[in-house]
Amino acid sequence: MHLKELIYSLKTGEAILHYNVATLEQIKAGILAVQETKIPLIFGVSEGERNYLSPALVKEIIDFYKKDLPIFLNADHSKSFETAKQAIDLNYDAVLFDGSELTLDENIKITKELINYRGDKNILIEGEIGKIEGKSEIQKEVEVKKENLTKVEEAIKFVEETKVDLLAVSIGNIHGITEKEPELDFERGREIAQAVKIPLVLHGASGLSLEKIKKCIEIGFKIIHLNTEFRKIWKEKLIEELGKETVTPYKILEPVVEEIKKKIVYYQVRFQDSGS
Repeated sequence: MHLKELIYSLKTGEAILHYNVATLEQIKAGILAVQETKIPLIFGVSEGERNYLSPALVKEIIDFYKKDLPIFLNADHSKSFETAKQAIDLNYDAVLFDGSELTLDENIKITKELINYRGDKNILIEGEIGKIEGKSEIQKEVEVKKENLTKVEEAIKFVEETKVDLLAVSIGNIHGITEKEPELDFERGREIAQAVKIPLVLHGASGLSLEKIKKCIEIGFKIIHLNTEFRKIWKEKLIEELGKETVTPYKILEPVVEEIKKKIVYYQVRFQDSGS
């Protein structure tokens, strides 16, 4: 099944977990989770993560397991036409062009060029409107400016002119984890979902309560990005294991993989629980 078919087969109240990776252990944890649950998973690699792993190598690794598992690969937060083009050339399942730092017209222009470049390849193109503040780290606080939230009319214009497959929006969600849980503008999210009529993508779900995430899924967010939360688990468990006497790498790393896997399964199961 292609990713587009999978997304449109989801019931109301269901979504797919998008999980970012930068190490083999993180990839292994995701593979083990899918083997256990049989629930689809999207692996995400940002520009930095792609550069660290090698864009082609991570694609080969995912393709190796993809023969038997419902897993997909997304080129997350591609900031330029060239980096997005590279992922299209490598046949990633999805590509996010993040033009949120550009003017609306420039964002539309480059996104349209990517759609045209993709042609008839079965690759989903995701666009981003509005500014999602923060970074994928633990932060004390992040200021969310109301004027940077996604405007309904701009989302409509963007989708109509670009014909993107997926849309990432800002409704108060932030990248990273802060001391205070972000407040989300659910009504704005609902209005955007009803207006654009394509699946929405929630970036920055780390640090949000499961209740808030589930509310976003009910509104029409079909892909949920979690990154910082898993990075935190990876670091804390790795530090714990490094304190043990062994110098055998796999004995140190296996518990780290297991800890991440358990959390992936936790979210996979809950994002597939439509309550129906």
